[in-house]
Amino acid sequence: MTAVQERKLQRHFELLDLDQNGFIEQADLAEFAGRINDAAGARDSREGMALIAEADRVWQALQKALDTDGDQRISREEFISAGDIDHVMNEAIKLGKMSFDVVDSDHDGRISLDEWIRMDQKLGVARPESTKGFQQLDMDGDGFVTKSEYAKGVEDFYRSDDPQAPGNWAFGAF
Repeated sequence: MTAVQERKLQRHFELLDLDQNGFIEQADLAEFAGRINDAAGARDSREGMALIAEADRVWQALQKALDTDGDQRISREEFISAGDIDHVMNEAIKLGKMSFDVVDSDHDGRISLDEWIRMDQKLGVARPESTKGFQQLDMDGDGFVTKSEYAKGVEDFYRSDDPQAPGNWAFGAF
């Protein structure tokens, strides 16, 4: 794992550890997905429920791969090591890609800056960082993030070691 990939996972850990107790627990992942749903008013939608179910699959993958002491929580160090475990990253990528259908609250096939900022505010990303992240993911500069731009950004965030990859900003400054 490169320094860029580690920094991105450090940032992601900070956003997932919602109770700030130094660990990611099943409740943190459920709440993370719930906040995405709440930002779009989609908690009870088919897409919202699928997102919650996928968050649980991510938790199960993390726990199975990393919770060697069985304490039902993942430390920062354990979480960072997940970057080298393909099946865990695959589940995280799937969760990320699924969130597009929730964040696109008007179902027009693209995410507007307003939709993006609403989600990021619920996740704890500062507005300036959120705006920069949106601009990075809007690769064609049309003022929207399409599903393909979003999918590329998710892949970049979890897999790329290129410090200039647009997806690096998916969760704000890293």
